[in-house]
Amino acid sequence: MSNINKIFQLIIIVLFITYHIKGEVRYISKTGGSIAPYISWQTACDSIQKCINFCNTGDTIYVDRGIYKEVLEVQNKDLTIIGVDSDECIIDGSNIIGTVYQYVMCYFNQSNIELQNLKFTFKRYNEYKYYYALLFNLGEGIVNNCIFDSTACCISFISGGKVNNSFLKNSESSIEINSYIGKVSTVTNSLFTFSDNSSVLHGISDNLGSGKFDISNNIMLMSPSSTYSNPIEIVTDSRVEIKNNLFYGFRSGVELYTTNLNQLDTNYVINNVFSNIAAYCIITGNLPKEYEIKNNIFSHSTKGIYTYSYKSKSDYNLFYDIQGALYTNMPKGEHDFIADPMFVNDTSAIFGGTYNYKLQKYSPAINAGDPGIFDIDGSRSDIGMYGGPLGIKYYYQDLPPKIVTGLIGVFEQNSNVVKLTWKKCDAADFKSYKIYKDINPNFTIDSTKLIAVTRNKYYYDSLSKGSLKVYYKVTAVDSTENESIPSNEINVTITDVSEVNITPNYNYELYQNYPNPFNPATTISYSLKEPGEVRIKLYTITGELIKTIIEGSKSKGYNETKIDLSNYSSGVYLYKLEVTGAGKIPVFNDLKKMVYLK
Repeated sequence: MSNINKIFQLIIIVLFITYHIKGEVRYISKTGGSIAPYISWQTACDSIQKCINFCNTGDTIYVDRGIYKEVLEVQNKDLTIIGVDSDECIIDGSNIIGTVYQYVMCYFNQSNIELQNLKFTFKRYNEYKYYYALLFNLGEGIVNNCIFDSTACCISFISGGKVNNSFLKNSESSIEINSYIGKVSTVTNSLFTFSDNSSVLHGISDNLGSGKFDISNNIMLMSPSSTYSNPIEIVTDSRVEIKNNLFYGFRSGVELYTTNLNQLDTNYVINNVFSNIAAYCIITGNLPKEYEIKNNIFSHSTKGIYTYSYKSKSDYNLFYDIQGALYTNMPKGEHDFIADPMFVNDTSAIFGGTYNYKLQKYSPAINAGDPGIFDIDGSRSDIGMYGGPLGIKYYYQDLPPKIVTGLIGVFEQNSNVVKLTWKKCDAADFKSYKIYKDINPNFTIDSTKLIAVTRNKYYYDSLSKGSLKVYYKVTAVDSTENESIPSNEINVTITDVSEVNITPNYNYELYQNYPNPFNPATTISYSLKEPGEVRIKLYTITGELIKTIIEGSKSKGYNETKIDLSNYSSGVYLYKLEVTGAGKIPVFNDLKKMVYLK
């Protein structure tokens, strides 16, 4: 064979390889002509599976808006499948039997598959409980900007994979991973919610693997219940890094174990927030090497950290409102401390809620993390989910203290004195309490009704002989003179020389939002005279309804909710409170203005 022929054949081979590496672009649409090879929207295939069957390895598939009722199978092909809209490109395999396994909607075998901008739903009602939207077997799976709705298990990786910027909602076990040595599984920037209809609920689990894990910047929300649930349960001998996540409302927190004594790497749990965990926030076991647990905030939970060995190392963590032990089978971290982290909005973290775990100005968690870890602005790291190199830079708001709660009064007959007590304000920038008094119920606080300023969480007030009824309220003030909204009102009634009634006095009231003006979030607070169904409506200044926030059934007393108008323009807005009582009878409504300044 001549050299020219050899060169020509080599060129043909190179072109052939180049063509198949680059692959073809194909299209899927409900309105296409379904004419092979599906290389335009006009000739797009009407079925995802039919297009997959026609594809060669390396091809890219674009999927138009629509609901595709089918199950998928890919064997020995590397494909990229991209939807044009993650909310409207829906693959629905509900009540369809899988082609390989009846309980798997999308089965990818020995194939590297990348999925983008797609929505998956797979509801089954037979006896098999654990069904899977996606199962990747012996190939790399990449899932980006996808939505999973009401699937028992959203994703199963047999040899590791990547999930980014995705929403996994109403699941029972969101991501199951069985990883191999050398494989790295990453789960980042994703939101997890759970169905709460199973006896066992997991966010990310790996019980048989040996691979590495990077889990960062995720939010996992579970409604507190008696169900056994935890956000992460991993058994592996390799490195695990869990950073900058929020874990809220689970029965148990993060659980990390090794399969044997051949652990290869140090593992890290850094810059996370654990809140409302019913048992331990972190559990570790079988640790031949140290776990570094740093820069985390543990709040409103039952217990802190539990380890089955002495290899876990806690340091630079903040604990707040932990009911039981902070540490079990391990020493206290040298720089760990107990304090109110001063979150912007430390309320129940539910999907669509107003919770905000950014730190307020003067929070003790600012610049208090490990000095060897830095925020993205180069300063010493903050403690919590927004600190460290994976965190964000944001403005620290100087907000008023939280409302004073637990106000009660006791009348001391002999001295004709009322002793007022309340719960302590834990804010780091707390300065003092102000006590207000009036002879009229539901009074508005002002300087004429101020009777005392104190740093104590109690106050004695002497009543004159002619006093029959008086009313008290208490506020908290910080170092920059920001004052909280008033506490609930206490009514002291002297009926005769020997009988005194002290009762909380609530009425229907919509308070002015705070802060006001605001940017971009503000708190709307209100009180109810009796329990009722509550709605808060937001309007433009011209009366156009923006949205309705359904608060649901609320008990008597003080309540608040937070709104964020970051997607709206500056200006004056209206907010309205509507309360419906027993028998669906409207009992109260009020309207106020607020100012949004960017």
